[in-house]
Amino acid sequence: MSGMRLGKAFIKFNGELLETLPGASIDIGGVERKVIKGNNSIHGYSEEPKESMIECEVSVGPSTSLTKLGAITGATITFEADTGQTWVVRNAFNTVTPKATDGDGGKVPVKFAGDPAEEM
Repeated sequence: MSGMRLGKAFIKFNGELLETLPGASIDIGGVERKVIKGNNSIHGYSEEPKESMIECEVSVGPSTSLTKLGAITGATITFEADTGQTWVVRNAFNTVTPKATDGDGGKVPVKFAGDPAEEM
């Protein structure tokens, strides 16, 4: 099988494109299953909800606000792949304190958690 594969992702926060660096990832969340092990066999599993997670690094420019990045709550985050897929995470919030690192365009890791992602 041949064809386009994921090469770039575009992350938007409430419709605003973030200036992200390569390496963004998405965990779509949903249901996480835990194995229930007995003494002699697998008894089954239990389920619990799992948050979605979008991780990326934002490059630092003159208009980059670390305060704004750190304050993100209740947001709608989209992860758009260059292969055409789009996932939307609602009620998202940043889980890390922004920390800027110099060099290579400046890097600020951002981790958004929220409701399970919806594939559009």
